[in-house]
Amino acid sequence: MSLQSEEPLVSVITLNWNGKRHLKECLVSLKKQTYKNLEVILVDNGSTDGSVDYIRDNFGDFVKLIENKTNLGFAEGNNIGIKNSSGKYILLLNNDTKADPLWVEELVKVAESGDKIGMCASKVLSFGNPKTIDNVGHLIYKDGLNRGRGRLEYDQGQYDNIEEVFFPSGCAALYRKKMLNEIGQFDKDFFAYSDDTDIGIRGRLAGWKCMYVPRAIVYHKYSDSTSPYALFKAFHAERNRLWIAIKYFPLPVLLCNPYYTVLRMLPILILSREYVS
Repeated sequence: MSLQSEEPLVSVITLNWNGKRHLKECLVSLKKQTYKNLEVILVDNGSTDGSVDYIRDNFGDFVKLIENKTNLGFAEGNNIGIKNSSGKYILLLNNDTKADPLWVEELVKVAESGDKIGMCASKVLSFGNPKTIDNVGHLIYKDGLNRGRGRLEYDQGQYDNIEEVFFPSGCAALYRKKMLNEIGQFDKDFFAYSDDTDIGIRGRLAGWKCMYVPRAIVYHKYSDSTSPYALFKAFHAERNRLWIAIKYFPLPVLLCNPYYTVLRMLPILILSREYVS
């Protein structure tokens, strides 16, 4: 029996919406993975920039292409990929990323080390400045906002140990299919933003663990979107933050939500005022 046949099948799902400019770097990095028992699923959310033709012409023999007629959002787009996957593990990878060749291998190695490991978080670094941390797992504030652990810190090896974290960023995450079958997939009502928070909390409440894997490295072009979508992002981020708080927080914490929001935002407001003046 070959080593490859002994490796569990891994389904990598990349969601795309008008991200043709990112696809080559992302998909080539998946081709270079040391872990070979992969199926790569590209879910296109109704792109109009020629993404579908580009994928067919350049990666048609490498990816399983699923075409949605419209933009169904991050949550439902990935759900469709999950429904069409066959792997023991589901790996989500944003289209505006580049994965280190060991990315899949290192995630699977840690996931296989414990039956109750339902999620794994990657070490996500800035694409343009690889010594700057994007996130090393995610945290959640008392007002429902999630934030990348280590966000914007200089990478000096301070997050180089395998350890348990709250939940992974959906831009580069591993989910055990067994966990998803138990707790359900992404909540499509979130559409985008905080959907990874919701599924992470559901997994933790069901008794699954999330491990951070420092050698599973991904480089991310954080928030690579143009100004017309800034309002869209702000609306969904704030709406979904409130949904998280209402859905999961005990009443005393929920009643203090405005207070915690002010505490979180006050330093930003002060800095903004100083900058303007």
